[in-house]
Order: sequence, then C-alpha cells, then structure tokens
Amino acid sequence: MARWKYKTSILDIDAVIPSNAISCDETGTCIVDGIPGGLESMKGILDKEGESEWELVQSQAHGGKLLLIWKKEVKEAFVS
Repeated sequence: MARWKYKTSILDIDAVIPSNAISCDETGTCIVDGIPGGLESMKGILDKEGESEWELVQSQAHGGKLLLIWKKEVKEAFVS
C-alpha cells in the first residue's frame, strides 16, 4: 500500500494571475479573462515541484493568496 507525505505552499495570486485579468460581478463570481503570456509562471512552479516528485492535489484561492497542497509517495527500503 502506498504511503504519502504532504506539504503546502502559499503564493500571491498576482504572481500567477495579474489582477487586471480577473473580473468579478456583484455576486462575487469571478472569472479569469485571458492571461498575458499564458500560464508560464504556474507551469514553472508545477515543473519545479514535479522534478522533486511532488504532485499537486489541490489549490484554493483565498484573500489574494493561492494555497497549494502537494503529495509525494514515501519510498521505503524493505529488508527481507
């Protein structure tokens, strides 16, 4: 059975999505209306963590920050 370890990281949303690319209506529903240059910043974060075998399992925006939750399989040496 696989065993996992977890970590979290917090990013400023402005570092990933410029504020002028987000528009919200009076109900609080927000949409991202195009991102200049694509998502290269986010891709870089995912690639960097992926090289260390971390997998993004969830992200959540709150208060101008982006909470990222990562997991990584614990690899153990078995002695027979």
